[in-house]
Amino acid sequence: MLLAAVAACPAAAQIIEPVAVDGGIVTGTSSTDGKIQIFKGVPFAAPPMGGLRWKPPQPVVRWQGVRKADRFGPDCPQIRAPAAQWGKSPVRPPLSEDCLYLNIWTGARSADERLPVMVWIYGGGYRLGSTAMPDFDGEALARRGVILVSIAYRVGALGFFAHPALSAESPQRVSGNYGLLDQIAALDWVRRNIASFGGDPDRITIFGQSAGSMSTSYLAVSPLATGKFHRLIGETGAGFGLLAPEPIKGAEAKGLAFGRTLGADTAVALRALDAEKLVEAAGTMSGTFQPINDGWVVPGQQAAIYQAGRQNDVAMLIGSNAEEAGEDPSMTLERYRSELVAQYGADADALLRLHPAKNDPQARAAARRLSTIALGDFTMDRWARAQSATGRSHVYSYRFTHRPPIPPQDYPGGPQAAPPLAWHGAEIPYVFDNLDKRDWPWTTADRTLADQLTSYWVNFARSGNPNGPGLPNWPTYQEAPELVMELGMPSRPIARPDIPTMNILERHIGASKP
Repeated sequence: MLLAAVAACPAAAQIIEPVAVDGGIVTGTSSTDGKIQIFKGVPFAAPPMGGLRWKPPQPVVRWQGVRKADRFGPDCPQIRAPAAQWGKSPVRPPLSEDCLYLNIWTGARSADERLPVMVWIYGGGYRLGSTAMPDFDGEALARRGVILVSIAYRVGALGFFAHPALSAESPQRVSGNYGLLDQIAALDWVRRNIASFGGDPDRITIFGQSAGSMSTSYLAVSPLATGKFHRLIGETGAGFGLLAPEPIKGAEAKGLAFGRTLGADTAVALRALDAEKLVEAAGTMSGTFQPINDGWVVPGQQAAIYQAGRQNDVAMLIGSNAEEAGEDPSMTLERYRSELVAQYGADADALLRLHPAKNDPQARAAARRLSTIALGDFTMDRWARAQSATGRSHVYSYRFTHRPPIPPQDYPGGPQAAPPLAWHGAEIPYVFDNLDKRDWPWTTADRTLADQLTSYWVNFARSGNPNGPGLPNWPTYQEAPELVMELGMPSRPIARPDIPTMNILERHIGASKP
């Protein structure tokens, strides 16, 4: 329902403000030219604090009067990302458990326009993340005719903490996937409210990178998310292979041990702990607090769910980058060879032929390449194959290969690191068409590529097909599984690289982690 009108900019008809949403009435701001309306810090659930810590998100708390949605909400408690990731905007929101907010960019001229909706889920290894990062600004995408929504979710020990005491108080007798439940609650909010901003609740695309991409893969198998989105874009990350979720019993055992290090065994004692103390303690436990196979939010291993055809069958656009993994400076030739033998047995010799090394520097490079294949190419290809085997919806597969003109002071790993290629997350400024959020020496080629990626992503959100006028043709995975769309200069379908290596990984990683 739309309420009282305000004076509209004569250059651009707009959604009438204020707007009624769950919890009350909001008013936003607009872009400099008045063509895009922006609503920041809109609550989609109650603050998960006190007794609501480690609980599924609850309905939003109503407010009185008109709420001014003109600034990002607080970030969920976390370790802080390096300043270089924030580009030109070093100012970051405060940290607070009161963090379940979303943001909307819309260029709709009326509530009846029913534009496609894109819901962004940030990455950060499930340890950090913020909707306020400049790379994620939605204005450029909104100018392309979609509504961009970015959502927050709990991370780390506050978002993915499983513990027997928490499971015991749950009607489902499980705990741990609170961050995924936040994402589902945000999608529920979008479905109920986005029409008031000119969006189509029956044309929602979820998209994310890294942990955000992994989240889309979990939503794709979660019965709790069925019907709440209609397309999916995953940028490097899925719960297959090395990244398959841990069963709940193992996660509960880790949670029990973690709580005891802090002197807390009961749910009451755990909730009494200071959030900052929890984050600090969890910072030493890499990989512990992530989505788990709880039988409820995530009802099983993803490969098995796809094999049974029980996934949420939606069109997918998924892929990874040419250099996903960082280099391990401690890697030596001797260690490289011994680890291959330990992990791959009789296939170690074949991998050494495919990825040879004669000295320590070559061993570091070869190990890095193998990690990129295992975490990027193999994981995303396995997901594409799973969907194409039992799903009816199309899959579009990509490989981003372009090296942005990043200056040394912003290198992932620091200025002393080797010059990066298409590193983990390098595609994000291009996808959002936000190159100018960073003071890098962008070229005409960079801007051409940004226009291509933004067009592909928006076309896909609009119709489930990324192709459009003036764009290189992108075949579906079903049409040509041996090809992958190279997104670079030029963009074109190419032979999928490293298939012999992926076949070996399938025999080992695929068999041991379904």
